[in-house]
Amino acid sequence: MTIRAFIAIEIDNGIKDRLSEYLDQLKKTGASVKWVAPENIHLTLKFIGYIEEETLPDLNKIISDAVSCLDSFSISIENIGAFPNLKKPRIVFVCVQDKGNNLLNIYERLDKGIERLGIKRESKKYVGHITLGRIKTQKNISELTNVLNSGTKCSFGLEKVSYISLIKSKLTPTGPIYTKLNNFMLN
Repeated sequence: MTIRAFIAIEIDNGIKDRLSEYLDQLKKTGASVKWVAPENIHLTLKFIGYIEEETLPDLNKIISDAVSCLDSFSISIENIGAFPNLKKPRIVFVCVQDKGNNLLNIYERLDKGIERLGIKRESKKYVGHITLGRIKTQKNISELTNVLNSGTKCSFGLEKVSYISLIKSKLTPTGPIYTKLNNFMLN
């Protein structure tokens, strides 16, 4: 059987609550955006896509090996951004600051290890971020960009990263349903 999966850092409920309050402000703009449900807020380290369930033991080993020698660290969740930029947003996100390049280190180890399963390495540079929403149409986009620009300097909290998770994502008409498959502890 095939499943859709990704590797992520789960976000503390206190930070999720603050992000949810900010999302409520963004929703008031009336912009045509598919917002992330507060319970689904996370920091993606590596999107895997569709894989066969029988590859899960190999994937678990690769993830475990990738993080086994890494220490816990903290990330600061602050400031609003957008891809490609705040003037013409397609994806709205909150930035993640990592002073020690820990996220990039984990990402590179995962990307390299998972390649052994036949999953292509990413061609784009890794940018640690937490997706808040995806723009569907340009409706009320100027109202949204005004609110986004006023939130470029804000802080949602400090997250201590002591583990990463392998998560299954089932797409449904009402949004994705996430199921944690495994946690991988850092030192």
